[in-house]
Amino acid sequence: MSDGYYQQRPHMPFVVLLLAGAIVAAFLLTGQYDLRAVNRLALDYGIVPIRYDPSGPAPYANIGDAITPLFTHVFIHGGVLHISMNLLAYFQAAPFLARRMGGARFLVLFFLAAIGGALGYVALALHSEQPAVGASGAICGVFGAYFLAVRPTPQAALADPQVRNAMLSFLGINVVLMAFLNLPIAWQAHLGGFIAGGASYLLLRPRMHAVRGPWG
Repeated sequence: MSDGYYQQRPHMPFVVLLLAGAIVAAFLLTGQYDLRAVNRLALDYGIVPIRYDPSGPAPYANIGDAITPLFTHVFIHGGVLHISMNLLAYFQAAPFLARRMGGARFLVLFFLAAIGGALGYVALALHSEQPAVGASGAICGVFGAYFLAVRPTPQAALADPQVRNAMLSFLGINVVLMAFLNLPIAWQAHLGGFIAGGASYLLLRPRMHAVRGPWG
């Protein structure tokens, strides 16, 4: 990282703190530090792929019921460690991206990435009855946009070996390794969120001729 970037780094964007505060508030108010509460919440507000299969045993009754979990799963976490790890990752990329895009566009991108992560999990694990919860898919989308935002244009970012290597390392850890180790982590949501976040940035990014940020 560039020393000059950190010396001149602006204050934390309010929208980043607001979103993190909403996630923490949901965690505390619904008792998600108790895994029994999480299990109940996950069935109603998490992503359960088999419920999106019309031929499944308990499909959603209407489109409203099917759409709601695409957003609410972001605010459910399986205990203190889960939410802590997600927020730690979130604060690595979200402040720079929010400053780059502006608060409103950042929020839109975050939730488009959340939807992309949810749909990725449904598409790649259609018959699974295991609920997916947490903000990690959306946060992977934030990183997908972040890698494209650290240079003046996405084309310049993708042409930079340093950026490409960081992007591939991120995907290797959060998608490939998670799938290979067969951990109870929805790598499909990580992949879907990352792609959706990158695509959303291409649509939402502001026109800027220069950007000063990580890696110079």
